[in-house]
Amino acid sequence: MLLQAVPGVAGQTWTPERFWQQRSGYAGSEACRNCHAGIYAKQEVSGHARTLRPLSEVGEFKRGLPFELLDRVGNANLRLSLDPSGSVLLSSVRGGEQTSVSLRWAFGAGTKAITPVTVNDRGDYVESRVSWFRGAGAFDLTPGARERVPGSFAETLGQVLAPEDRKKCFGCHTSRPMADDPVPARNEMGIRCERCHGPGLEHVRAASADSRKSSIFHPRKLTGFQMAQVCGTCHGRPPREIDFDEIRQIQERPLAARFPSQRLVLSRCFNETDGGLKCTVCHDPHDNVAPSQEALDTPCRTCHSPGRKSAAICPKASSNCSGCHMPKARVLHHTEFADHWIRAKP
Repeated sequence: MLLQAVPGVAGQTWTPERFWQQRSGYAGSEACRNCHAGIYAKQEVSGHARTLRPLSEVGEFKRGLPFELLDRVGNANLRLSLDPSGSVLLSSVRGGEQTSVSLRWAFGAGTKAITPVTVNDRGDYVESRVSWFRGAGAFDLTPGARERVPGSFAETLGQVLAPEDRKKCFGCHTSRPMADDPVPARNEMGIRCERCHGPGLEHVRAASADSRKSSIFHPRKLTGFQMAQVCGTCHGRPPREIDFDEIRQIQERPLAARFPSQRLVLSRCFNETDGGLKCTVCHDPHDNVAPSQEALDTPCRTCHSPGRKSAAICPKASSNCSGCHMPKARVLHHTEFADHWIRAKP
């Protein structure tokens, strides 16, 4: 394994949080549009930008309503419906008891699933027990709900999030680090420009003044492992070379296929590539995953071609590389993930 802690300034260990603490305020993604119109337009409609939205804006969720589900684990009948104002209402009925809550936010771009989160009358942040799954085109219990028996009737609506979990949820679905009260403004919902480039107010001011002192963080300058660390803040922190127990767990746990940054650094493609195979070699960070198989095969052929002696040529096929070497793993209900531990089939 070639994984390592990368030294930073004055020998300090480099962490992705370092660049998010630049001496600058946040400008907001809208400020980037004037100079980067093309990139802005593409990123604005990408899955990353839609990872958090008001639930009222999510058509695929609302089109399936009303919906009813018998939750045998929680021993309750759950119902999703639209109230007169157009908000989504989640109700729970058990015996003679009934309780309900209005759902506020949609977590997830909808490429795999959408899970609502809201705040109840007591001020608790609640993760709905019902989610929408693209793979099924329907509603079902939220991942983990089948293993979690509600501790009270109120919890038949959903799990109350502890403050730390609440911060993590919003932290991975917003564009800047959240304060103690993690309720983002609408224009900060989703992963936008400053989540990957860091706070950009000083950069915008310098650019507006046509100053060459303008600076912004560019993730493309990172090594493969550093980039895996940055992406891994939400897609699974990669282990270091000396984290033997964690490496073994990532190799052995099927659920780890859900976290591409963790699995990628296990592969020979990553460890035998100068500087480490970067996430951006295969993924445009401003766009969705390439829709064509040809586009996905192109990075593989960069190394695995007749002109390169250091990389083997696949004896089985010359296309659909990811179909064999990055097979889909169904590690959550209704949901598949491409396993980024790139390797030959056993």
